[in-house]
Amino acid sequence: MLKIQPINSQTKWIRVHQPDDQDRQSLINDFEVTTEMLNYAIDPDERARVESDEAAKITLLIFDVFVADMNSSKPQTAPVGIMFTADNLITFTNDQTIFVTDLISQQLERTDHDLEEIETVDLILPVLYQLSTAYFAPIRSADKQRLNIQRSLEKRTERSAIASFMNLETGLVYIVTSLNTDAALLQELRRRSSNLSQSQLELLDDVIIEAKQGLEMAQTTSDIIERVSNAYSKVLDSNLNNTMRFLTIYSIVLTVPASVFGFFGQNVHLPFSTSPVGWELTLVVTLVLVIIASFLLWGSIFRRK
Repeated sequence: MLKIQPINSQTKWIRVHQPDDQDRQSLINDFEVTTEMLNYAIDPDERARVESDEAAKITLLIFDVFVADMNSSKPQTAPVGIMFTADNLITFTNDQTIFVTDLISQQLERTDHDLEEIETVDLILPVLYQLSTAYFAPIRSADKQRLNIQRSLEKRTERSAIASFMNLETGLVYIVTSLNTDAALLQELRRRSSNLSQSQLELLDDVIIEAKQGLEMAQTTSDIIERVSNAYSKVLDSNLNNTMRFLTIYSIVLTVPASVFGFFGQNVHLPFSTSPVGWELTLVVTLVLVIIASFLLWGSIFRRK
């Protein structure tokens, strides 16, 4: 679907949302978009980067944005295509990233009085700033969830907490990767921006700073979650080892009474078989052997520790 909105007498904003074949053909024929650049822009798996076609006077930004999703196992980010041509601004979105067009519309309304002199980059840089700072909230939320899980683990260690940590780590992997590529994209754009004004360069520098700050926050939070998760995983493994050690000793000790009683149950001449206290003596022998076996087994375990 294509929506065309004039920005001023020279420039149009073309909103491209999940284009079909007819929309693609229209972009190529009417707006001088090359097939190669169009394929980059609509690829849902394209990594964040800057792509230029000097002959066609096209610059394409693929920028990863945070996408809130209740299922943390799914990707938490998605790419948005922002294309600058000689006369137009073209944005490429899907159902996950359609909110970006609302941000651009709001920015367009805020600069309504200067539309004739506004450049397309003046619309996009503030939006990129908002998209970069939008990562802060989910990063803080992940750290808050980590604190809550950690407090609950201090009271009772549960395996479900490890699964919760894993979900947090998965979500942060997407965020860290996207912020890393976004920061690289912005720095590359900064190197190529010889035609930007001083105010535009300053705003671009602000966007770069926010992206780097978000990346540092995400990396720190991810490292903390990973270390806490590993620590509690080791605690669970240690508890499991202790349980298995106890069950092993318990099963070995229980074989002693079975062996003694089975031995004295044979129809052969044995000690105490004619004694009036033979049963009691058998119990005493069993108890002594159980104590000796327990002492030897526990003693060997403590020596290993």
